[in-house]
Amino acid sequence: MARFFFNIRLDDAYLPERTGQCVEGPEAARAVARTIIRALVAQHGGEPRLLNAAIVVTDEAGDTVFALSFFEAIYVPVAPAVPVRTVGAPEARGRPTPAIAARTRLAALRTPLSGLRLRLAGRRRPWQACWAEGVLRLREAFGRPPFAVPGR
Repeated sequence: MARFFFNIRLDDAYLPERTGQCVEGPEAARAVARTIIRALVAQHGGEPRLLNAAIVVTDEAGDTVFALSFFEAIYVPVAPAVPVRTVGAPEARGRPTPAIAARTRLAALRTPLSGLRLRLAGRRRPWQACWAEGVLRLREAFGRPPFAVPGR
């Protein structure tokens, strides 16, 4: 295992890594660099300057092994490690199972009822306003919240 240093170059700034990481080789170091870049973009994603940044990977001697730009790590697709195999043709779909049919019927019933909660919430609001007004009057009269336990 070799020690690689993942230094960040952003515009005119150069941020060296002091400790380094031990990885198997240059390809594993490239995977680690991609992971670091994706974590940085997830953390500071709204920063447009990051697309101009790069990670410069160096070895223990200080020689540059490769440089990976943030743009390349984010937008250039990576080939899958294992080729995807398809086995046979997809099966034709028949009738849905009874459980799926029941869920579909239940969802059709829920759709008309979903607006009911919002309609009832509109009727509750005047009572909430009266309650809030009463609470404010009590606070003005007694100087403390109603139903408060003394000493807390």
